[in-house]
Amino acid sequence: MLTPQKLLKRAIACTATAAMAAVTLMVSTASATTHHAPHVATKAEPTTTCGSKFSLYSEGRWTYTEARFCLATDGSQLWPVLEFSECQYYWGGAWYYAKAKYPCGFDFAYTVTRNGQDLLDSSSSGSGGPGGVVEGNSTGCAGPGNYTLRARYVLSGPYWTDTQINSGYRTYNLNVPCG
Repeated sequence: MLTPQKLLKRAIACTATAAMAAVTLMVSTASATTHHAPHVATKAEPTTTCGSKFSLYSEGRWTYTEARFCLATDGSQLWPVLEFSECQYYWGGAWYYAKAKYPCGFDFAYTVTRNGQDLLDSSSSGSGGPGGVVEGNSTGCAGPGNYTLRARYVLSGPYWTDTQINSGYRTYNLNVPCG
């Protein structure tokens, strides 16, 4: 008669044997495929390196937002990013999030340098709800390492079109795995 311990040992042995056979088959198939398949370049998933998040109120405290500036790369291209959240306006004693009827509008200006050389100097704009991303123009990578991002944004809205938030220019030294 088989005891529970003997049944468990047999199950483990069978599982281990099946696993070894599967691994052997996968390795031999992968080796054959790798040996004979042509090289296909794949594009890397974008990675993003960001500065610290900061929050701002407009003059009179009628609008509020949180934001941070980032540099994103896919390994060959580099582009600045404005990430924003908590875009709100104050009305009638309460805070309301931005929405389609009253969106947050952003003018995003930026300069990217590396080792004192200008790589990108441009601006972008966008709008959205209470949170989102405004991506800047892209430029080719200049290798991995330290990049300097100097950026600012001006927020218009939500609801109050005559009240803006201006972040002022902020400078970040970001280590980016570019290239």
